[in-house]
Amino acid sequence: MTKKAAVTTTKPVNGADSFSFGALALDFMDTTWRIATPVLLFAGAGIFADVKLGTKPWLTLLGTVIGFVIAGMLVKKQLMAAAAQEDKK
Repeated sequence: MTKKAAVTTTKPVNGADSFSFGALALDFMDTTWRIATPVLLFAGAGIFADVKLGTKPWLTLLGTVIGFVIAGMLVKKQLMAAAAQEDKK
């Protein structure tokens, strides 16, 4: 086999940039855990604390808000990392 035959290249279809549904799915899953995990954890902690302390619904609401703030910070960090990666290209 010649060296030229061993080299594989990917060419965009119709002049468009190459696109991968697998990479897109991984990005969506990565973003999903960054949103769901802190919200569910802090809301759950708020529910638990409300039941134990009898302060319904205030600690649940506080936990949910804290979870959303943390989720927003995680997504922002992810977007900044993606932007820095694009700048390197």
